Amino acid sequence: MVYVLTEATADFPKQCYKEDFAVMPMHYMLDDEDFDGVEKKLSAEEFYNRMKAGAKSNTSMIDEATLRKYMEPLLQQKREILYIVFSSGLSGSYDNAVRVVADLKKEYPGCKLEIVDSRNASIGEGLLVWYVLEKRSEGVGFDELVEYARGLVDHVCSYFTVDDLNHLARLGRVTKTAAFIGTIANIKPVLFVNTPGKLIPIGKVVSRKKSLKALVDKMGEKMLPASEQRRIFIGHGLCREDAEFVKGLITERFGIAADKIIIDDIGPVIGAHTSAGVVALFFLGTDKVEKNDTSAQ
Repeated sequence: MVYVLTEATADFPKQCYKEDFAVMPMHYMLDDEDFDGVEKKLSAEEFYNRMKAGAKSNTSMIDEATLRKYMEPLLQQKREILYIVFSSGLSGSYDNAVRVVADLKKEYPGCKLEIVDSRNASIGEGLLVWYVLEKRSEGVGFDELVEYARGLVDHVCSYFTVDDLNHLARLGRVTKTAAFIGTIANIKPVLFVNTPGKLIPIGKVVSRKKSLKALVDKMGEKMLPASEQRRIFIGHGLCREDAEFVKGLITERFGIAADKIIIDDIGPVIGAHTSAGVVALFFLGTDKVEKNDTSAQ
């Protein structure tokens, strides 16, 4: 059986874990305190509450030592490995992984080890992983599984809204002036992950509830038929009620069974960049193109 690897950026729901699968931990920081995600870590609730209290957060890529720690024992056992990695449009993680994997292939000639750039983030990356694990359970071979994963990348759609424009301003996603005016006017942005895997603002609405409805509206525009939505993921940062509201809209509007929709936390690694109040919706769609996204042109 192909061993599937991903990392903490996937926010992969614990209830969906399978055998021969691992989520590699990643370091994150709050102020000057370092967390390794294993021996020292915070729950999502603890993390977001500290951010709301003013703590500054930061993250780092998975280093070579961690990649080797997970991959080398498997290669020594002659296991086949598929690594689904955080978007190359958002981080240097993919390029770093390519270098490490190239070295490992030289050290273990003939091994089967491939990387798939998810070109996605958070549970969007996780949804890709979920479908790959399901495909693997059909007994497909290594090459077919890799091809399937790469073919699915451009169909995993991710739409976000956040409650804190000031945090987006700190990240350079909006100007400080726009954040100030937007906060006064109760403007909420709608963002998505595009084909190259970048997080792009594509709209704004007035009021939190309208921004949540906008996510479901986007799903209505982009989704493949409801019968093909084997799982839908909703992620949130300390706002479960808002995620439940989105779930209710989906079941009501599209007739998708509630047990196919999984709600889970967006963890500290991604949460460091979104802050509390983020709600994100992930589903299978026709493409990852928006007419008002000029970044991919």
